[in-house]
Amino acid sequence: PGTAACSNGTFYCANLGHIPGRLSSRRVNDGVCDYDVCCDGSDEWDSGATCPDKCAELGAQHRRAESERRLVQGAGEERLRELIAGAQGLRQTKREELELKRTQLAALEHEFAAAEALKADLEEQQRAREAADTTTLQALTDEYLADIVRLRKQLARELHVLRAQRDALILLLRSVRADHNPEFNDAAVAAAVSEYTKFIDAYPYIEAAALAYADEDSAARAQRELEMDRDNAESDDGSLQACINAVEIADNERRTVHDDIAMFFGWLDALRLGYNQNYHDLAVKAAVVGLADFEKARDREQADLDAQQAEADVKALRERLDIVKPLLSAVVPAEHADESEHADESAPAESDDLDKRVADARSAFWDAQTAKSQLSNEVSNLRELLEEKDLGPHDMYLSLKNECYSLDSGEYTYEVCLLDRAAQIENRNGARQNLGSFTGFGENGVHTVLQYRHGAKCWNGPERSMTVEFECAEEIKLLSVKEPEKCEYHAVMSGPFACALPASEPESAREPESAAEPEHVHIHDEL
Repeated sequence: PGTAACSNGTFYCANLGHIPGRLSSRRVNDGVCDYDVCCDGSDEWDSGATCPDKCAELGAQHRRAESERRLVQGAGEERLRELIAGAQGLRQTKREELELKRTQLAALEHEFAAAEALKADLEEQQRAREAADTTTLQALTDEYLADIVRLRKQLARELHVLRAQRDALILLLRSVRADHNPEFNDAAVAAAVSEYTKFIDAYPYIEAAALAYADEDSAARAQRELEMDRDNAESDDGSLQACINAVEIADNERRTVHDDIAMFFGWLDALRLGYNQNYHDLAVKAAVVGLADFEKARDREQADLDAQQAEADVKALRERLDIVKPLLSAVVPAEHADESEHADESAPAESDDLDKRVADARSAFWDAQTAKSQLSNEVSNLRELLEEKDLGPHDMYLSLKNECYSLDSGEYTYEVCLLDRAAQIENRNGARQNLGSFTGFGENGVHTVLQYRHGAKCWNGPERSMTVEFECAEEIKLLSVKEPEKCEYHAVMSGPFACALPASEPESAREPESAAEPEHVHIHDEL
């Protein structure tokens, strides 16, 4: 048996059936059973304390735990050998992939250079054409704009007259519909009212416009038309194409208003010719008288318009319009020319063809640039992976790089992606906090410790970070996450990376433990 004669010495515990141990002499015969070192109780041989021998029980437990640990380690080491063997083939595959992508990148760079040169050449042609078109457009503007403006103004005068005529007929028809006596059952009146009702139901805004100006006197009407002319001149008369478009819009409206006037007049004329004059319907009689007055005013206004058109020589102006339109369509960009309903479809297509080739060249350039940039990034990533990045001894992390593992801790789910990034995910709303990107292994190149740094900054604290430490096991799992310091996380993972390496592990390290154990370092707080 041991002795405690020397206060600064140690006491030897034989611990038969378990592992021998040594206990500080100061703790011998102190009345405390130190089973963690002396499972046989021999350290309390003279203290009066009763410390039964538990070595058989503790030894059996220890041997079972060691057996289980060796099984776990053995499975982990086998898994590590598989990862290392797979990494060798994967590195070769990725090396071949890198060479292939480098070859493809060289070809893409030639394609990109050709696409860039073609785009630059076509854009230069387009600029030269646009400069020539600008000169031609200015010459056409100088020669024709004044005549087209005169034509537009003449059409505007005519439209003022025609709109007023249409409004007058609408008011007559509306009065008949609103005020006629339906008890007379006059077929002519009913027909006029029916036709007008169907029209106004389909186009209510036309009657609304007529009513808006029903009480307008001649001075107010003249002022309103003057303001319209000023607005039109400001928007249309500064550009040859805009003025031509305005002429064509006015022509379309003039035809529509002419058709409306003929239709409304026809309904009222049929009423005038067919209504029963024996009926004393004041609304109908007023409409008949109003139609007669309308005819007089219309004839007078038409005579004035004819005189104005003759004075302006509208026929010659329209001939000038027909001459300039095809000339203009050859130089005005298609999007502006298309604004004209009657754009000359026979105009030369060279401009459109060049614009299309420029658009196609730009599209091809951007496609080539995108493909080149993407492939360049892939080459850079592969080169960094194979030539610069530390993937652990024997590339043991290669096949699982970027693989992610998570742990639900209740309030949060933690996610660790090997050699990539770490995150904290709030289970309540899915909000993610960046806990850092992989910056390297542990101190002194310890490949079982992964460091993630420069995550999202804490409120009034440091940048978030995480240190991951592996313990040997076959299965890779995220076991626990703690936060020992504010926003500094420590995670424990199981996996084969912490198991013994095949190439560097001495054979004796896998042998069963001998009876001689290293000295236990034990701290015991006396009460």
